[in-house]
Amino acid sequence: MVSIAGDTIWCPEVATAIEQYQPAYIVVNAGAAQFLQGDLITMGVADVIHVCQALPSTKVIAVHMEVVNHCLLRRDDLRAQVAAASYADQVLLPLDGETIAV
Repeated sequence: MVSIAGDTIWCPEVATAIEQYQPAYIVVNAGAAQFLQGDLITMGVADVIHVCQALPSTKVIAVHMEVVNHCLLRRDDLRAQVAAASYADQVLLPLDGETIAV
């Protein structure tokens, strides 16, 4: 099963949904998007790591980075930080236009 988290951050509702459905793949908008005021409106590094921790067998496909000006997280930064946290094998970071066969 593939799950699409969309524009969300790590929260109890996301945790409940992925625990209930146990997707093999979960697509997350991981650009750490943020308006001028307030908290993140899409997942940042900590959120992606929470997803990895919640479902260690799930592949996390991180998208929606470097897309619009309020997406502050770059692929290289996320790649380095998930590697430092030992989740590099679990997180896929496709390039713009790249397809992933599941």
